[in-house]
Amino acid sequence: MQHVSPLEVAKPIVFDLLSAITFAASFFIAKHSFGLSGLHSVYVAAITGIATGVIQLLIKKAMREEIGPLHWLSLGVVCILGLMTIALHNEYFIKLKPSIIDASVGLFMITRDWMTPYIPKETRRYLDEKLIFRAEKAWAFLMFGFSLANVAVAFLFDFAVWTLYATFVPTTIIIILFFVQYFVLRRMADQNAALEAAKKN
Repeated sequence: MQHVSPLEVAKPIVFDLLSAITFAASFFIAKHSFGLSGLHSVYVAAITGIATGVIQLLIKKAMREEIGPLHWLSLGVVCILGLMTIALHNEYFIKLKPSIIDASVGLFMITRDWMTPYIPKETRRYLDEKLIFRAEKAWAFLMFGFSLANVAVAFLFDFAVWTLYATFVPTTIIIILFFVQYFVLRRMADQNAALEAAKKN
């Protein structure tokens, strides 16, 4: 069975989440590289994230490309929470916003078949639908865990510690687990493909 590299699998997911990634990256850069306050960093992040998502959407519409479910989720969350942050001017809301985002993503993942469009067709045909279903729900519970962890860090530690946690910890864990899942699913697909070929012979 011909394999798709993990980077090729990750690419559409990263592109669909680009507005959220841009939001987090621009917040960190504005806060730590330019020394802006937490509120002003969020203003920069909100504008950058919303602009990124809208530009992506327009480009995909113009090129008649399919718009993935995570793209709509990412853009919607960034728009709603970014505008709410600008309107409320509240630091605690800033610190709790990742919890709201993670909980929203978790709720989306637990109620939708979101993973199937991102699994290569050649791999998907050799995987049990129940396995994909369980993997989707495991990701959902992970996001709920991140949501609760962020609340704890937000209230137990200062703004600097929270910023480092929110910027790096969940992202690092997600990247590691993505590659673990990729190789596990690929191995299972290979085994199932080999069994199917053996039965035909």
